[in-house]
This record gives sequence, C-alpha cells and structure tokens, in this order.
Amino acid sequence: MDLRQLRHFVTLAQTLNYRQAAEQLHMSQPPLSQSIRKLEDDLGVQLFERDRRGTVLSGAGRAALESAKLALYHARQVQAVSQATASGELGRLHIGFIGSATFSLIPQLVQAFRAAYPAIDLVLTESTTREICAQVASGDFDAGLLRYPVTQATELSITPVEPDRLIAALPAGNPLQIKDRLQLIDLADQPFVNYRPSEVPGLHALVVLACQNAGFMPQIKQHAVQAQTLVSLVGAGLGVALVPAVVAKAATPGVVFRELTDTQHLPQIGIALALNQRQPVATAQRLKELLLKLQPTG
Repeated sequence: MDLRQLRHFVTLAQTLNYRQAAEQLHMSQPPLSQSIRKLEDDLGVQLFERDRRGTVLSGAGRAALESAKLALYHARQVQAVSQATASGELGRLHIGFIGSATFSLIPQLVQAFRAAYPAIDLVLTESTTREICAQVASGDFDAGLLRYPVTQATELSITPVEPDRLIAALPAGNPLQIKDRLQLIDLADQPFVNYRPSEVPGLHALVVLACQNAGFMPQIKQHAVQAQTLVSLVGAGLGVALVPAVVAKAATPGVVFRELTDTQHLPQIGIALALNQRQPVATAQRLKELLLKLQPTG
C-alpha cells in the first residue's frame, strides 16, 4: 500500500465512477482498476461493491475513507514542511551576536526578518567575536554577527553588513572635551580602557596599532569585553577608550564622544555576518540575503 493507491481510493470513493475518477487522476481506467484491486488485496478487504446500480463503498470502504483522507493530508503537510525547511522559509535560526550589534543592527534585523519569515523561530545569543567564530564553525550557531576585521584564522565566510568607525570616549569633565574633534595623539597622556586581549583580541590589537601608528603606546589601565562596558568604565573616570561609533547612539551618563580626524591611522571596522559554508543552513542563507538588502546604498 502506498500514497498513490490511497489517492486512487479516495478519488474513486468521492466520484463512485471509474471513468470520472480516472479523468480526475489523469490516467486511464484499467490502471485505476488494477490499483484498487491491489489495495484491496493488500488490506484483505473489499473496499467497493459493484452491481447493476454501479459502484458503491462497502462497509470496510466507508470505515477506511476518513483514515485514508487523513493520511493524504498528513503526507501533504510533510511535503510542505520539508520543502519550506529546505528552502529556508521554516525552521529555527540560532544567531550569535556581539553586544554592539544591539545598538542598531539587531533591532532593524529582527523586525525585518520576522516580517519576511514569520515561520522561522529566531534565537539570539550574545557572545564575543572569538566565541562566535568557534560556535559557527562547530554548528552550535547557524550564523554570527561579529566584529570585523576578523584577526583570527578562520575558514568561515565573512561578509561585512554594517560599516563603522572608531571614535574617542572621554569621561565628562576631561579637559579634551572642549575640542569638537580630536587627533589620536591628543590621547597619548591619557589612561586607556581597552578590550581584553584574551577574549577580544582583534579590537584590542586594532586599538593598540592605531595608537602606535599615531606615534604613542596607549597606557592601558583597565580591560573589558563589551563595548558598552568600556564606555561605562570611561564614565566612571577610569580612562578614555576607542569604541565603535554605533555605541554613541546609547546615552551614557558621564561620557562624551568625539570624532577622530586622523582617519589614516584608524582601521576600517564594522559588523560582519559569519557563515559556515561547509555546513550550509538554508535559514542562514535567508538571513544573509536580508542583511544585504538592509545595507544602505550609495
């Protein structure tokens, strides 16, 4: 017994006419008759009774009809779910993200993604760039939104999706805040709050390199993992910091932000999408397509 035979049985039960049933099934009558007989043989019962009045359902046929319809319905559901999952329109998408993605990218992305793919369950987990790379590579995350440039060796596909730049964060009352714009060298005598090298090695190295290119070695007094934590420590008066400009979108008491004019010393930074092309996930591909559409043009 197979689904094709059940479809033949249900169609004939609805028409009670072999010619009409065969036409609806786009087949000739002899193969339909053979299919019904084979189904009856497999079940060991007679599904239809045939007399001078025509074809009617037997008692066994009437009892089997609803179950046959239900089986065909579930088969269609399985097919629909399988196709939707394979195409990335149904399922679950687990995204690892860095904290600074929440200032702009995540709210915009979540709203657009849920509108475009309401049947996909979106799961978000905050982490660091290093950990996101490891989790995407292992398959624990389907995708990652991390800080670029990625300085560690990786075989992941890295696609920039939100460009950014480094700016200076100063504690309120710092004499440098009288300037509307700063040069990196202005920070040479200031204590620095920087990213912890063991957990955020990329940004830590980029900040140190930018300062060295400007002619000084930063006096690092404190470390933190997330950009917002750096800003909070700056607000506590523990030093200055170089942070992504997107962080300034969130008001932080006791902190002022200043643009840096010597952009030749500053690295190009931003947020990128990390995918594991060796283990492609259809829902993650839908995420990539949406993120590329969200990028500003021009």
